[in-house]
Amino acid sequence: MKEEISSNYEKLSEQWRRDFLGWDQEAMCRKLGITDYDEDSIRLSYFGILYRIDRKTGLISRPDEPEYVPSFNTQMAIYHLLYYSSEHPHNSGEWVNFREVKKAGVFEKAFEKIVLRPFAQAFAGRTEAFEEAGRKLGFVPIPYGDAAFEVSVFSCIPIRVMFWDGDEEFPAKLTMLFDKNITQFTHPETVVLLAEECMRLFLKML
Repeated sequence: MKEEISSNYEKLSEQWRRDFLGWDQEAMCRKLGITDYDEDSIRLSYFGILYRIDRKTGLISRPDEPEYVPSFNTQMAIYHLLYYSSEHPHNSGEWVNFREVKKAGVFEKAFEKIVLRPFAQAFAGRTEAFEEAGRKLGFVPIPYGDAAFEVSVFSCIPIRVMFWDGDEEFPAKLTMLFDKNITQFTHPETVVLLAEECMRLFLKML
């Protein structure tokens, strides 16, 4: 079963790679404000790490790690940014919770199950570890909850992560806020993927 799932992911990644080759790549860069590109590749930052998309093959790599093979989630995050962004995307400056993100409400249960509950439990009683992880990752501390950070997923997609530790009466709680216009930059379901990837980075620092 795991092999079948892996195979399906590989097929989907391959389909997106091929589709990328037929897109108007320069138009996509212009509308997203991506200036670091040339005839060979497009370069952009994802969670503070530089990635390179080869314009002739569609393959995604990291210049700092020649042997790096991107995960399925990383590939989808990057391809979806380029493909699903609207014609004139812009951030509103208004922070909202997940259920208020346009067209994302249908994915709210998945968001709570995959992101909020498990990661709140993972950091219960570990506020200092959460803070240390965020600082190591280069995220920007913000004055909310017991510890909180603003995370630049892509330069155009910020996320705020806020953690409240639990006590005898209340369990630990994790809240994530998004710019109201985040779905001008990606697919609503991909917002869940980005949030999950964000928290996985925190856990890797433990």
